[in-house]
Amino acid sequence: MSVMTIDIAALKRAEEAIQETNHTLQAFIQASPLAIIALDSEGRVTMWNSAAERIFGWNEQEVIGHYLPFVPDNKQEVFLTLCKRALSGESFMGVEVRQQKRNGSPIDISFSAAPVRNAQGNIKAVMGVVADVTERKRTQAVEALLCEIDRFVLLGHPLDFILSHVCKCLVDILAYPLVCICTKEEDGSIGISAQAGTHADHLRNLQVLCNNASKCRCPAILAIREGHTQTSDMQEPAFLQYRERARSYGLQSFVSVPLCIQQGRIFGTLNLYALKPDAFDVKTILLLETLAKRVSVTLLMAIDRQLLSLQGAAMASMANAVYITDCNGRIKWSNNAFTRLSGYPAEEVCGQTPSLLKSGKHDTSFYQSIWQTILSGEVWRGEIVNRRKDGGLYTVGQTITPLRDTKGNVVHFVAVHEDITDKKQSEAHIHYMAYYDILTNLPNRRLFYDRLQHELAHAHRSERMLAVMFLDLDRFKVINDTLGHGYGDQVLKAVAGRLKGCVRESDTVSRWGGDEFIFIITNIIQPQDVAFIAHKIFSEMSSPFRLEEREVCITPTIGIAVYPSDASDAETLIKKADAAMYHGKEGGRNTFKFYTEDYKY
Repeated sequence: MSVMTIDIAALKRAEEAIQETNHTLQAFIQASPLAIIALDSEGRVTMWNSAAERIFGWNEQEVIGHYLPFVPDNKQEVFLTLCKRALSGESFMGVEVRQQKRNGSPIDISFSAAPVRNAQGNIKAVMGVVADVTERKRTQAVEALLCEIDRFVLLGHPLDFILSHVCKCLVDILAYPLVCICTKEEDGSIGISAQAGTHADHLRNLQVLCNNASKCRCPAILAIREGHTQTSDMQEPAFLQYRERARSYGLQSFVSVPLCIQQGRIFGTLNLYALKPDAFDVKTILLLETLAKRVSVTLLMAIDRQLLSLQGAAMASMANAVYITDCNGRIKWSNNAFTRLSGYPAEEVCGQTPSLLKSGKHDTSFYQSIWQTILSGEVWRGEIVNRRKDGGLYTVGQTITPLRDTKGNVVHFVAVHEDITDKKQSEAHIHYMAYYDILTNLPNRRLFYDRLQHELAHAHRSERMLAVMFLDLDRFKVINDTLGHGYGDQVLKAVAGRLKGCVRESDTVSRWGGDEFIFIITNIIQPQDVAFIAHKIFSEMSSPFRLEEREVCITPTIGIAVYPSDASDAETLIKKADAAMYHGKEGGRNTFKFYTEDYKY
């Protein structure tokens, strides 16, 4: 009897220990944050812990004895294959698949399984552990999306493409039936910039509702106006119409998150819609707001890049030549107009200095003045003559603008060249027409008067003498009458050429009109200096002119008036020189006369 009592007591203690172990194991299974599931050899559920209920939405009574409810019909075969692999003795870990919760929303899970053996070592069941990796997968996908759109920005993809890609990816990542991005328009309304999903028909009504921005209370408009997230659970009466319209399309909840791109300036909104009520809890909204902030940064980068691209395209296509140098004057960039104007392609001037354009028309001090101005941070404007690659000269109106960094240091210079070659040539032609005789290329009366006034002022300051010589060709009318005015014009041109060779560079010979010429002889010490020049003129004119196979002999008569002895003003000097010339004509021509008080003028 005592032996039997000992055996029963030991057995009871063993059973109690087994029960305690089972209770401990059950408590551990129920307390696990992971879904722990057991399947029999047919793939039916034999264990379903509380974590499985929480993760998938079905309770234990609903699933025990049935196939896994979270596996859609179209994936049952795949899942059973995994179970058969475990029943055949294979273990696997971390197989990630997308499944479905009881409420229809998708869930990403990591599934691990191992075979369960009996005391004889035979496999009789499968024990599986499921982790909800939806948040991790979603976070990874969102991070990958953000990296991708950053790359799109760097590659220069247009903003519309980037926004459309964001919407398409968010539909896939977050499994919402509709995602769109609205942008703020100039009139205060909103426009749909991008969209993706299966319920896009709703957006047509959205545009109709939001057409009148002053009265509309749709979430996108409110998010833009108020600057914070709007959701479908708002109880504001004015919001009711929009909510009811969304529900008519099967959209039970929605959220609109502002996209703030710079110092609170709102670009638009990120709008997401769900098929179930209350889909956007606090945790989800926080995720979306974080996402919106990151997207906003990318949008700002894309907008800035588009603006830079637009500015770059504008500079590249400008009619004016533009180049940019570093602070040492090395060219970093030039546009197409610069190549057309200078003849230097961009790759050839890159790294060079603008000195390769030097024409030799400006001295060193000219360029030093430019550098001093721009290095001090000031803008330099002026005209400069450059030399093309082919050696030709051209004139530009140049503006050089220093560019500063955030610390105020000059780091680059932008030079803009406006080609004014034609303008300068036109101005020169106009100036020439105004001041020079077209036939002989000698200064005309207007320029002669200007120079005489200037030389008289200089002579007065330096107390020097100057003379005016008035020359008339003798019997020139006979040439015109017998040989024609065309031949007479050729004679006048030839005479002008000889007369220019008779005076110094500081002197002036001008055509007064017809066959009359007038001279300014400067810096003379005594009247005999002028007489020397007169004799030189007679010597040059003594040789016949041979034109068109004809020889013509022509003589001059010259009258001379001296400053200050004869007159101190230009008008009187000219009149007295003219009077002396006429006195020479009366005395027989082919001579020169100094003015005396006996002559009338």
